[in-house]
Amino acid sequence: MENLNLEIITSNILKLLDSSGVADLRFAEILEISEKQFRLIKNEKANFNINNINKACDFFIVNIYKINKAEFKPEHGLREKLANKHKKNVEYYLVLEGRPTIRHAIKFTLLQNPRFISEGLITSDVRSVFLSKGWDFTSRYISTGMQRNLDLVKVVGEKIVKGKKANVYGPNKDLLFRF
Repeated sequence: MENLNLEIITSNILKLLDSSGVADLRFAEILEISEKQFRLIKNEKANFNINNINKACDFFIVNIYKINKAEFKPEHGLREKLANKHKKNVEYYLVLEGRPTIRHAIKFTLLQNPRFISEGLITSDVRSVFLSKGWDFTSRYISTGMQRNLDLVKVVGEKIVKGKKANVYGPNKDLLFRF
């Protein structure tokens, strides 16, 4: 039997969380841990315990030995796979049926959009991309989300829309090679 490395497992659970688009607080609720404890874990000041790990494995439908490896990488389309697998599990499905975090929407949808990659988009166009997936983010929330995720996107220009300047967002080109 392989020894469990709590640091590696914790890191891999956080990778799965990022790929799933589930908000941190919702995930903490699933694991039945406090917001403070989750922040400690996320800031690498604590690790998930075995009960948390088992619950996370159940939610992410992953074997504990798979996430006990340093080279672990979440599979593509994880959120959709989880929603499909958990359709009959109300506790999990409700978390997955709504909109994901803005970071997830940017990382796994917007950065895959050919028009966003080649031309860039203004906030209202980004909103349309998200609405096509059923995710209703306000334009203001999208603007704030873009500014908070400058590691993923950047302002690539300006456009005049209804007499006002609007930022045109595009991918952070350095990042495209990591996907």
